[in-house]
Amino acid sequence: MANPSIDRSAQTLECRLVGQGAPLLLLHGIQGTSEAWAPVLPALLARRCVLPNLPGRGLSPRWRADQPLAHASYYHLDHYADLVHALVTELAQRTGSPVAVAGWSMGVSVILNLLARHGDAALERLVLVSGTACATPGAVWFRGETPEALEREAHERAERLQLKAVADADAVAASWASVRGADLRAVARGIRRPTLVVHGDRDGDCPFEHGRWLADHVPGAAWLPLPGVGHSVMAQAGEALGSSMSAFFAS
Repeated sequence: MANPSIDRSAQTLECRLVGQGAPLLLLHGIQGTSEAWAPVLPALLARRCVLPNLPGRGLSPRWRADQPLAHASYYHLDHYADLVHALVTELAQRTGSPVAVAGWSMGVSVILNLLARHGDAALERLVLVSGTACATPGAVWFRGETPEALEREAHERAERLQLKAVADADAVAASWASVRGADLRAVARGIRRPTLVVHGDRDGDCPFEHGRWLADHVPGAAWLPLPGVGHSVMAQAGEALGSSMSAFFAS
């Protein structure tokens, strides 16, 4: 993604734009940024790819004491879902087309919470990568209980997942508190848009069974298991993911 343009929209979120065509929104995970999707983008250039950084990432805003939201609420799935809904609405209005949305890891939780809070208006189809509808039990991205422990763990996890750009430690900690308490299984069962579920069978952060559950319970979902692939699907199997997403969008 050379020299991407940057657009500030949906309450000042930093968004990178690449490609031309129908809109595709790509959501990063709990610790990564929009850069996590870079290995997949060459296969998706027939779409207008919009890659936002959620608060606490990249050039997007950080919490301030004068914010109307408390720190925990600012870095919460509800706030993320509301911001993404605003962005989806804006993209649909600008382009006159419904918006496809793909999420990796926490991005899947954001998509499901978006559906819970705002419904599926303006959504075309969904891609759920390395995600879960209910983290507990089994999906343990972080074990630390203090900010210091989480910061150390986040640094180690970033290296393991080959993340080139990472979220602020306080944003990661608050986001994890939100994700690990969310149960969005009822939402997943009610999805009405075409959906592709992708999961590596060596995922140590969000076990394979969580992806299998989504594939089994999202009505009509297409299922792409990736043998030998861990949590960081884009870094480890970017070509396979990109070609599968491209075919799914063309179907």
